[in-house]
Amino acid sequence: MNKKISYTFFKTFTLFIIIFLLVSTAYIKNLDDIYTKETTNSIESELDLKITNIQNNFEILKKDTLYISYIYKLNKNRYILKDEISSLIALKESYLEVYFLKNNGKKFLEINDNTLSKDIQEEKYLDDLKKLKRGDIYISSIKLLKNKEKIVNPTKAYIEIITPVYDKYDVQDGFVVVDYSLDDIFVSFSNSKFDLETLILNKENFILNSKNSKYNFGFLFNKDLTFNNIHKDIYKEIGEDFKGTLKNDDYYINVKKINITLWLNTNNQFNPFELKFITKINNNVIDKKIDEYLNTIAWIVFLYFLVALFISFIFAEYKRIEKENKSRLKISNNVFENSHDGIIITDKENKVLQVNKSFTKITGYSEKEILHKTPKILKSTGYHTKQFYKNMWDSLNNENYWEGEITNIKKNGMPYTEELTISRIYTDEDEFYHIASFVDITEAKRNKKTIEDKLEENKTYLEIINDYLITLKVDINGKILDVSDAFCRICGYSKEEVIGQNHNIFRHPDTTKEFYLSIWDDIYSGKTWEGEIKNMMKNKEVYYVHAKISPMYNNKTITGYASVAVDITDKKRIEEMSITDELTQTYNRRYFNTTIEKEILRAKRDNKTMGFAILDIDFFKQYNDTYGHNKGDKALIETANCIKYTISRASDYIFRLGGEEFGVLVTDINEKNFTLLLEKLRTNVEDLHIEHTNSTLSNKELTISIGGIVFDSNNLTAEKAYKRADKFLYEAKDNGRNKVVIQTDDSHISHKINSQRNNYCIL
Repeated sequence: MNKKISYTFFKTFTLFIIIFLLVSTAYIKNLDDIYTKETTNSIESELDLKITNIQNNFEILKKDTLYISYIYKLNKNRYILKDEISSLIALKESYLEVYFLKNNGKKFLEINDNTLSKDIQEEKYLDDLKKLKRGDIYISSIKLLKNKEKIVNPTKAYIEIITPVYDKYDVQDGFVVVDYSLDDIFVSFSNSKFDLETLILNKENFILNSKNSKYNFGFLFNKDLTFNNIHKDIYKEIGEDFKGTLKNDDYYINVKKINITLWLNTNNQFNPFELKFITKINNNVIDKKIDEYLNTIAWIVFLYFLVALFISFIFAEYKRIEKENKSRLKISNNVFENSHDGIIITDKENKVLQVNKSFTKITGYSEKEILHKTPKILKSTGYHTKQFYKNMWDSLNNENYWEGEITNIKKNGMPYTEELTISRIYTDEDEFYHIASFVDITEAKRNKKTIEDKLEENKTYLEIINDYLITLKVDINGKILDVSDAFCRICGYSKEEVIGQNHNIFRHPDTTKEFYLSIWDDIYSGKTWEGEIKNMMKNKEVYYVHAKISPMYNNKTITGYASVAVDITDKKRIEEMSITDELTQTYNRRYFNTTIEKEILRAKRDNKTMGFAILDIDFFKQYNDTYGHNKGDKALIETANCIKYTISRASDYIFRLGGEEFGVLVTDINEKNFTLLLEKLRTNVEDLHIEHTNSTLSNKELTISIGGIVFDSNNLTAEKAYKRADKFLYEAKDNGRNKVVIQTDDSHISHKINSQRNNYCIL
């Protein structure tokens, strides 16, 4: 290793040692308390996850039930209904039976008949069904599966999910009933990696599920088998309304309650379907885990030092390569060499680093002759004042950009005028380059003078305009009346192909409808509009023009509009390069800094909300350490492409903010839609199935964490929006990664991974 690498390696490894000593001293000293808390949290998290899975299953059940009612409305043909619904529930073992009832409780159609259902006109909840409104879900009391009126052994419990159905005239026509098995819920709480026993109770305190089956379903078999009679010692500790975790010398008791009716309904007039989960956690489980942990801590220490050595070396090498990469100019060689514009690149001292072929062709200087010299070799000082150059450098220092006309002298002594654009591009806080692109407009200015001379001499000027200027005439409805030859050359259409067509034949899909409305607002009112327009050629390639559009009059009445334009395609390509991240082809951090301020002002003017999110690839450093930087770059590109596929509106922005961090800026969106969009983005990245063996997440694949905020542009600055989104990004990371955390106003919502995905979704 060279001296720079050795010094970086030494600093990094020393930092690892200090961190290890500080953390290990405090951690080992309090190991018992720390691991007891971690194990308890893990147990409670396991229970919370199981309850979340139950909620997800019931939400899917609600969607399925409403979807069946929707199918009924579309077509009441019994055979079609059976086919549609049978296909829907074919792979769902928990759906024991689906059938339909008339309003009087009489059954008239059944699917997957398991002989569970019967007419329910005598059932006590028939009156409740008549209270149901569209979208309401009714949950019956728990029933046991019977065969020939005898309870099936082993005992299997189910409930009936009921919602009204309507005919095509929106008249309430009866009910659809789904018999839903509770086996999945019972099995879920019977299995635990901590050997837990979770008792499931109904709201009357009868046990539904336990290891000792004789206690189950006492409300049918033995009215004395309530929880408070069987487990009197525990009931004495927790009482009737306790929720949470209770600790004593022998065990922990965790009590959780859920109201499934409230999950599925906003209508609260029905009797709630409530369950209570009581979990007994033995202290010896925690003691056993601590003993196992102490047996492995020596290996962890050894592995820690090996990893510290490896990471220190990799980090030192990475810093060396990064330093070298920052010294290279980030520009596409293909565009650079083949551009019709002359391009010159200088360092912060204004010394020439590189020029392209067009530069040497226009100026007559070879790259060797101008390399490491300043642009003063072009001798423009004789044509411009000191104030001219002061204004140029003030613009570059303050705005990192300057454009204008300047006159230089070629190697052969001939003066020429160019239209020049200079951009300052930073590669580090104090390191930057200048990229200057120019077009020789000497001939164009000469042509302009020729045109003016011919006009003065009252000669035919239409031919000159036709040959040299990009012109377009349309009537009041936008129908093309005439175009110049220069226009045909740039767009690729012939006059015959465009005359009579609407002018939107040239519209590029990326250009918003609002942009054109703003143009028409000006010219309809008799004003002249001037600006840049992105158009599309006949072969679908992009071109840019700087256009001036003015109304045409006949007896003071607007009869149409005339446009005169200049081709600025090469200039725009250079500008795009200066705002684009070369690796991912997304916008770069510098463009983000200017864009977010403008978009907030625009949203404030239009009274619209904004959504901003920062996403970060989880454990990306470990990914680079495992697979190398080439694979890391490929993962960044695939992630960026996935973001572009998901965030697809033309008005949305995607930025690479640095490293593995990306930003998303969306205008005119509410909390619900932004949440759905970010969750879709998270799952789309996860669905790339990029292997990541060193990820601590269970799927061992590349994932992202996202922090976002929906805000009113009147109440938040760009800086505050960034800080808040960044805060929620770190909250998503702290909560286990592969998550979306989003805030609106003073509240925030965390969206977690679902362990089970929907087979379909009704939007």
